[in-house]
Amino acid sequence: MSDYWIDKAVVVTGGARGQGAALALQLVHEGALVHVLDCLPAGDSAWHALHAGADGQRGTLVVHDCDVGTAEGWNAVAQALRAGTRPLAGLVNNAGITGPRNTVTHTVDADWERVMAVNVTGAMRGIRALAPLMPRGASIVNISSTAGLTGYYSAAYSTSKWALRGLTRAAALELAPAAIRVNSVCPGVVDTEMIHTSPALVAALQGIIPLKQMAEPQQIADVVFFLLGPQASYVTGTDIAVDGGGMAN
Repeated sequence: MSDYWIDKAVVVTGGARGQGAALALQLVHEGALVHVLDCLPAGDSAWHALHAGADGQRGTLVVHDCDVGTAEGWNAVAQALRAGTRPLAGLVNNAGITGPRNTVTHTVDADWERVMAVNVTGAMRGIRALAPLMPRGASIVNISSTAGLTGYYSAAYSTSKWALRGLTRAAALELAPAAIRVNSVCPGVVDTEMIHTSPALVAALQGIIPLKQMAEPQQIADVVFFLLGPQASYVTGTDIAVDGGGMAN
């Protein structure tokens, strides 16, 4: 444990549960002011677990009911951050949805547009709104997927994750003169609620992981935490697969 995060703020989208919650709690433990953005209903048990985990830690948790796919949501978050006193040292675009897992010829416009709005446009709007508030040395991490590194039948989801890697590189080049780093993390199969919506997919994917198990959310959070911090001060514009060796198989 260090004091690096004591006087700093971080924004984590999709932070109510899964790897987003694991990261938010890790940052709170280290003393950060963590703004969690999520549109999960207020009564969901995940919120209770998140607040319980943050209770008594060195940092502070601030919750925003926010649809990251909307410009209005991001403008409200930016306004709240301007009113604060801690510099925004990190932004993690973790929020993402799969949408119906359909092939290209079976994908309808509404499903395609919603996945793109959350997974890609939401991340772009987050960077656009918050990068101007970030000091030198800050870090942005976009959560892509191994589906954004290889072929995958789910057209909207796969395309969005490939696009997020392109956004990462474009933002890394733009923000490098300001010493703001931008990277993407590409998780493989993670043991979260999202993946368990398709038991057949879980069974198929686990069989091709060399380490023979799904990632725990904390294992993804640990890599993101590294990229956010000073230990990764010379890492920008790159993708890191966290997949138990899946891309090597």
